[in-house]
Amino acid sequence: MSTSRLFGSVRAAARSAAGGVRRASSAAGTRAGPSKLALGAALLAVPAALYLSRPAAALDARVAPAKGPRAVSVAEVLRQAEGDAVWVVINGEVYDMTRFLDDHPGGRDIILANRSRDVTPLFRPRHPADQLDGGNLPAEVVRVGPLAPASEAELAEIALSISAEALAEEERIRAAREAFEERGLGSVINMRDFEKVAEPLLSTVAWAYYASAGDDEITKNANAAAYQRVEFRPRVLRRVGQADASTTLLGCASSIPVFIAPAAMAKLGHPDGEVNLTRGAGATGIIQAISSNASCGIDEMVAERLPGQPLFYQLYVNRDRKKAEELIRRLDANKFDAIMLTADAPVGGKRERDLRLKGEFEGPAGGVSVKSDDTQGVSQAMFAGVDPDLCWDDLKWIRSITSIPVMIKGVQTVEDALQAYNAGADGILISNHGGRQLDTTRPSLDVLLEIRKHAPQLLRPQFRAPTGPSAASLAHPERLTPADDPAQKPTPRPFDIFIDGGVSRGTDVVKALCLGANGVGVGRGFLFAQSVAGEEGVEHAVNIFKQEIELALRLLGANKISDLRPSLVEVKDK
Repeated sequence: MSTSRLFGSVRAAARSAAGGVRRASSAAGTRAGPSKLALGAALLAVPAALYLSRPAAALDARVAPAKGPRAVSVAEVLRQAEGDAVWVVINGEVYDMTRFLDDHPGGRDIILANRSRDVTPLFRPRHPADQLDGGNLPAEVVRVGPLAPASEAELAEIALSISAEALAEEERIRAAREAFEERGLGSVINMRDFEKVAEPLLSTVAWAYYASAGDDEITKNANAAAYQRVEFRPRVLRRVGQADASTTLLGCASSIPVFIAPAAMAKLGHPDGEVNLTRGAGATGIIQAISSNASCGIDEMVAERLPGQPLFYQLYVNRDRKKAEELIRRLDANKFDAIMLTADAPVGGKRERDLRLKGEFEGPAGGVSVKSDDTQGVSQAMFAGVDPDLCWDDLKWIRSITSIPVMIKGVQTVEDALQAYNAGADGILISNHGGRQLDTTRPSLDVLLEIRKHAPQLLRPQFRAPTGPSAASLAHPERLTPADDPAQKPTPRPFDIFIDGGVSRGTDVVKALCLGANGVGVGRGFLFAQSVAGEEGVEHAVNIFKQEIELALRLLGANKISDLRPSLVEVKDK
């Protein structure tokens, strides 16, 4: 791809982020593929070297500045490089950040290190396009006015510098992107391929954030390994000419029993970020769960939502309950289909890959480190506003605000699964945050097995039988489809159990469903897919899962999701 075409992709992505371009919201409509936008992903992920090789303000001159009291000259911005006032330029506007320094989730050092600079290339990949609009602008941030027209030389004075390391990384990403485009998406035949392809296409900071997990990453690895302990018990001579992987998740139709688990900062991998996930989910008929820390705004994603397309929202409750209530009411107004109340992240985990690259993330795009005693990294900075005192009583408070179904995300014990049901939740998501929080917690699949053993009443009746064959069941084959057990009366209301963590195969999905899960979430896999090829990457990932799930169904002797039973799997001892 030529450099001119490359910058055309960046400009197109920026216009889209500003609301200037909106693709047709139709599953049958024409949508841009990776050949137009994917290479721009390397530019908006740190270090964004090519993007920075031209003054950022010049690139943003097409954006009409908000009305302000006066235009601010470059010279005036530079005069604030010393003194009490701290100014930055974002999208052609000058902002006074002085009173916001201590409230900035990423810490004050990142702002101070870039005062009197155009920080648009640092800001854009990490924040929704509407972050500085109207009611979204923090009260402590003061919009001074639009940047006055300036020459290229003047704009260069406030542009971020580019280090040799940043240029080398940009060249690495460019070469990797060109090599992949020669091979094309056809070379990606499973979800692990997406991960392998994505690594060289991402900046070191983006890769560290996506791939990181808590401490020694033991739980992250155990999540995936747990599925290897489950073996299939296929039934033969069944009519399996056709297979249907469609199902419902919390009452919402889905083409496959997989949803996009909430994962943040998608713009680090692609300029369209989470909007790619919305478009891809709509085109393929699956559900996207949106993170509170998404790098795209709610309005941006809702604007791309197809008629009837379900959306879930992963809610981090802000310690400022007024802000939290405003967000919940916003979800209500936008007709979200479920809220996933985040329970496993009252504070951020220690994600060491992320922490080791803290300086690169927080410093100028050229890779200049910011020295600080504060060891917050990309991930931990996101938890600055989260209420660590969130408790079970708050479920009632949420219920008083909205009628949207509420799931508890992050359940890791049977005790809390029962507590969630008794507290009135509509379901749970068994999750350890992808191993990104407390390391050496049990794999998510083990928690599902614990629920099967100690609280089978939470499962649908056909999933309450012991896993695998017993002497009695082998003597009486009809019992392989268990009859209702009076001692295990069904719950008086629907209660969905979702699971995420370590899922990379359609066979993993089918195993989880055989053991009683209603649906399975995949987070990192879809981040990698959209980083590789934008919306087309998401669609390709869904098709991979669909084909693998349908193949597993047919080889098990099943035609549809409702045919799955515990008797079709056996769990080996550790």
